[in-house]
Amino acid sequence: MNPPPKLPVKAEKRRQLFLHKLSGLWVFLVDNAFFGANAITLFTGTPLICAAAFLTSSAGVFLIETLVNRDAKGRAFNKALLAGALSGIPTSLAGTIYGAWVLRMAGLSKKDIPIEEPPIDVQSSTSHDDSTESH
Repeated sequence: MNPPPKLPVKAEKRRQLFLHKLSGLWVFLVDNAFFGANAITLFTGTPLICAAAFLTSSAGVFLIETLVNRDAKGRAFNKALLAGALSGIPTSLAGTIYGAWVLRMAGLSKKDIPIEEPPIDVQSSTSHDDSTESH
C-alpha cells in the first residue's frame, strides 16, 4: 500500500525589516549617549552634540546596512540619513523611540532578555573504595 501523498507546507513569508536590528540598537545607544552628555553640559554644546550624534548615527547605520544587511549603497545612505536626522534632534526622544521600534519589530522583547539565575548547586558524591578493606 502506498503512503498518502504529502501536502505542500505553506511557507510563511517573513517581512523584511526596514533597518537591521543592529542599526536600531546603534541609533538607540547613540541617541541616549549623546543627549545624556548634553544634559551634563547643561545644554551649552547642543549644536555640536547634535552634529556629532547625526554623524555618528549616520556612519554607524550606513556601515551596518552595507556590511551586515548587504543593502545597496544608495538604499543604505537613505536609511543612514533618516537615522542620523532622528538622532540629531536635540532630545533623546525621537532616536530612542525609533531605535526601540526597530528592535521590537525585529522580535526583541523584554522576555528575550536573560534573567540572571543562581547557579545550580551540584552535590558531589565520593565513591567508596571497597578494595582497600577486605573483611
